[in-house]
Amino acid sequence: MSDIQKTDGDLKKFIAHIHTGKVKSFLEDTYLITLNVAGLYYIKNINEIFPKLEKGDKLDLYRQSDNEYDKYAILVKFNGEKLGYVPRSDNKILANLMDAGKEIYGKIVDLNMEKDDYGRTHIFVKFKIYLKED
Repeated sequence: MSDIQKTDGDLKKFIAHIHTGKVKSFLEDTYLITLNVAGLYYIKNINEIFPKLEKGDKLDLYRQSDNEYDKYAILVKFNGEKLGYVPRSDNKILANLMDAGKEIYGKIVDLNMEKDDYGRTHIFVKFKIYLKED
């Protein structure tokens, strides 16, 4: 009986911590990884899309299991427009999560477009990937 009472006391403390905000509930989505969008240079209308992007914008991720170059490919879109891909070096586990029915999405945390001394344009979009909690 003493174990049950101790557990009950610990449970009361745990519940008290939830009410005081010391323990967060699982209402927030789970952060997984931060990456740069791959393939931005191959997007023909990137100069039209890029000015619309802002930090905090949501990016939609779509599984492309039939992609001829990468069977774990995950397409990144912004407002329905193709932005690029999750880098091949980081997509296998994320693809497996998506194949198992899990929903993941991205949020832009940093972005930049600039020309170097040779007139070449360099673009990057860094984003965090989250697992959607049900």
